[in-house]
Amino acid sequence: MKKIIYIIVIIVFASSLFSISGDKILSGIKEKIGSIKTFEADFTQVQIWELADEESKVSGKLYMKDIDTFRIELESNFILSDGKTVWRYSLENNQVLIENIKEGDNTMLPGQLIFEFTDIYELKDFFEKKEGKKKFYILNLVSPEGNERFINKLRVKVNEEFIPVEIVCFDLDDNKTTYLLSNSLINQEIAPEKFLFTNPAKVEVIDLRKE
Repeated sequence: MKKIIYIIVIIVFASSLFSISGDKILSGIKEKIGSIKTFEADFTQVQIWELADEESKVSGKLYMKDIDTFRIELESNFILSDGKTVWRYSLENNQVLIENIKEGDNTMLPGQLIFEFTDIYELKDFFEKKEGKKKFYILNLVSPEGNERFINKLRVKVNEEFIPVEIVCFDLDDNKTTYLLSNSLINQEIAPEKFLFTNPAKVEVIDLRKE
């Protein structure tokens, strides 16, 4: 019996030596952020509205430069930002909506959501998960006390390289939005034209910056 207890103690002690702390995960994510100049990935967004019991799903491509400059390509439209202004172009409606990014706006830009969540939210708890031979870390984060946001909770799944592969957002209305990221590429050259908006011919322009 003593031998069995001794073996159990060794196993528990050994596992604690090789386990990773929450602070280590957060510092790993921040270090990864510091090395990123460009980022691109395929994504799927799944939204669930709790009260209406409705669900929507869209897929597309995300391009990012310097965290706050991005381009989102969907089947019939795209969204483009230079960090100060956002252009939302709809091919179906032949229309582009232009607006400034507002300070304090609860809408989170992709760069904030994917790479700055460690600065915006506090880590509540985390756990490790294995899928085949791959290891992932699941982080549960909440808005800091006294600084609650509309998106008040996040569940973020990162791989061993500390790159997010899944982000689940929960808002104050109990709605849930999941972002699945795949085929991520870091610091690959992206054509500058990806982040420049040129008005297509005969497109209706709605410029909200004038208001």
